[in-house]
Amino acid sequence: MIYTKGKEIPTDLYRYFYRDPIFYWLLLVPVPIWILMFFHTQSFSKMDIDNPLLIILFYPLLEETIFRGILQPWLARRFTHTRLNISLANLITSSIFAATHLFQQPILLALATFFPSLIFGYSQERYRRLMPPIILHITYNGGYFLLGVEAFRNPIPF
Repeated sequence: MIYTKGKEIPTDLYRYFYRDPIFYWLLLVPVPIWILMFFHTQSFSKMDIDNPLLIILFYPLLEETIFRGILQPWLARRFTHTRLNISLANLITSSIFAATHLFQQPILLALATFFPSLIFGYSQERYRRLMPPIILHITYNGGYFLLGVEAFRNPIPF
């Protein structure tokens, strides 16, 4: 057992994250959003991208390596404050993550990346490995790409 901030954490949790039910709950978090997006668009995505593997595989690998593999651990050594299982390092990293998406996506969609980023950062801190946030990011991007991209091209008028 490892003791972190008074909490007892099994040491095999880091190595065997896929045995943790919380990891599967994190995988399911975007499902209601995907369903809403799908029913809004009434179709699968019609994205004009030559290679969808960029969005589904390459970007998650690259982004998680930079943000959760380099930046967040660097910030975690400097900022140790945590509230509600969200560290200050995760909040800063997620803010930067969302800000970098402003260059590629509409503002609302870019800002919406902040919340999945918090989940990716939480999984990196919980499991102390890069693979869980990579798997989550690939899953989230895959669902977004397959079901929901059109919802942001044709948003619901208010």
